[in-house]
Amino acid sequence: MSALAPVSSVNSITKQDEKNLDSSEIKDVQGNSAFIETVTAAPLSPWSKTSLQLYAILLVAALNATASGFDGSIFSSINAMDQYKKYFHHKETGSSTGIIFMIYTIGNMVGSLFTGPICDHFGRRAGMGVGSILIGAAAIVLTAAKNDSYLLGGRFLLGFGISIGTSSAPTYALELAPPQWRARIVGFYNTFFYTGSILSTGVAYASNKASGELAFRLPLGLQLMPPACILVGVMFIPESPRWLTARGKKDQAQAILAKYHGGGDLNHPLVQLEIKEFEESIQVKEAQSVWNYYDLVNTRNQRWRMLMNAFMSFFAQLSGNSVLTYYLPTMYTKLGIVSTDRRLLLTFANSIVSCTGAVAGSATNDKIGRRTKLWIGSIVLSCLFAGVTGFSSQFGDKNKVVSQALSNGGVAFIFLFGCAYSFIYTPLTATYCAEVLANHTRAKGMGVHVIMSNCANLYNTYVTAIALDSIGWKYYLLFVALNLFYAFMWFTFGVETRGRTLEELDAVFDAKWPPKAALSKSTMLRREDGQLEGL
Repeated sequence: MSALAPVSSVNSITKQDEKNLDSSEIKDVQGNSAFIETVTAAPLSPWSKTSLQLYAILLVAALNATASGFDGSIFSSINAMDQYKKYFHHKETGSSTGIIFMIYTIGNMVGSLFTGPICDHFGRRAGMGVGSILIGAAAIVLTAAKNDSYLLGGRFLLGFGISIGTSSAPTYALELAPPQWRARIVGFYNTFFYTGSILSTGVAYASNKASGELAFRLPLGLQLMPPACILVGVMFIPESPRWLTARGKKDQAQAILAKYHGGGDLNHPLVQLEIKEFEESIQVKEAQSVWNYYDLVNTRNQRWRMLMNAFMSFFAQLSGNSVLTYYLPTMYTKLGIVSTDRRLLLTFANSIVSCTGAVAGSATNDKIGRRTKLWIGSIVLSCLFAGVTGFSSQFGDKNKVVSQALSNGGVAFIFLFGCAYSFIYTPLTATYCAEVLANHTRAKGMGVHVIMSNCANLYNTYVTAIALDSIGWKYYLLFVALNLFYAFMWFTFGVETRGRTLEELDAVFDAKWPPKAALSKSTMLRREDGQLEGL
């Protein structure tokens, strides 16, 4: 592949020349003009042999999201089973149930403290491998559970392993994906959450028909499948080129970039651009300080990055979706649906609908942009949760006879909320957090992202169980108000990340007001061969 054509002739165009150009030849593009010139000059084929190999490699990372989806959804379904409640002497809501859910979150938070050191010192593959071993061990403990001690220990270990796997995997996917495909590939990574969710809710619905312990032990045992596949997969995939460059292994990194970003050409313009930016931005000394978390906030640039990380970590978890994740069958009860079989079937169906929204959201990440999707989407989520609240309020009086149509209307709004949330947040939660973090702080920052997310989830898992038991549908009003607040915050402070390599975002966060700098556009000329060049 030849080097980029010189642009001096374009840069010498005067204002008068620009006016004389056909309007179809001029295009305003949001992002860095050098990056856009590079990717349009040397486009990659999405169906080449090496691209298909890349997809297979990234599938190993995506299985970490599958494991998270399975583990995050399975207990919601099991908690509604009469067989489980009878065996462990639990009820569906209340303090004891909240503790069983909450201990998973505590395990997540503790595990996240080890994410940065493991991923920075041993590599991204090591993080995924360690996470899969811990998840597998936890699945064995839970499947053999005899009492609450087993459940608490297994859930803690499960959360510990999930935090390491789901921090290292999106970091790996982001750093290995070609920059022009970054949002779609990492967005689809998080969409695999629903492959686990669909599998777990489907198995739970089917196994609920069995009598005795098999009803809940079979779904718990199936938690072993994703980590087993991950453990085998990490033995055959390459390491992150950014991590290799940070460790002084430039030749290995360049070979990986050439194969998967440049079609085997070491002189491919994109490969050369990335290697140059890696060397300029990766700070080896800081990356080796695996326990130094101060560099996450030691400059104004880094503080802006962590603010965006915090926004996504808290807003995504406290928008109402976690109520659906952990207590969806209970939400159906608030709509007058008391049959366990029907509630589990609706939970399974909701997973499929939500998966559809996530796939559509991943495909549109670059077209819509992160900031626009987040602030408009937050308003949509507020309206939909208001609908769930309105329908649920009709079932507050147990002596009141309410029509089936109102119950169905509430179910429809739950489905719509799940689909909309998956369109907005599911493809962006891991993507955006990893994008806004600098190279030398990405692994540690993703660990902090897990901590912040789970601080929110401590509230979701414990307080929600008590609130639903005490005040029922009135609790939903909190999320209606919160989503409106998030819309304001994303619109005012949200920083757009599309149209740039990860290294080029430094200029955005160094700007006086990053939200405005991120929205700046470059005027570019479209040549006859389709390449865009800066004016």
